Amino acid sequence: MSRRIKISLLLFFTALCGAAVIATHWARERVPAPSERELFAVVNRQLSDFRTANFDSAYQHAAAGVQQKFSRARFELMIERDFPPMMEAEHVEFGAVRVAGGQALVQVFLTAPDGTVRAFLYSFTAEKGGWKIDGVQPLGPQRARPVPGLRS
Repeated sequence: MSRRIKISLLLFFTALCGAAVIATHWARERVPAPSERELFAVVNRQLSDFRTANFDSAYQHAAAGVQQKFSRARFELMIERDFPPMMEAEHVEFGAVRVAGGQALVQVFLTAPDGTVRAFLYSFTAEKGGWKIDGVQPLGPQRARPVPGLRS
């Protein structure tokens, strides 16, 4: 193969990769931004499912990546083991919301029956069926303390 053909092929594939990067960027930016209520509704539906032990429905709110990582049974075990406050929450409040293309972050504050409040950061991803929960991280130390003024 001549040097000219090699250089032409190299330039062609470089341009092809560049076009793919640009197309992917444009596709991600075209995702319409969700309303805050839309994201809050997803969280509320999943928390309601957790409270009623309806893990089949709760699993449907998880993003495809989460469902690939966890089977339905492993998802239930993970929630029961690592996130019991989600199954016991009596009150939910929402904090800051940040949306960037097909990704979103929402602060969620859960109040337990004893008045303790725990904060979580929910990450979302846009999928064909709407916005799905891509992950949940506890915020700050997990020292639970009652909020002054709340009664159990």
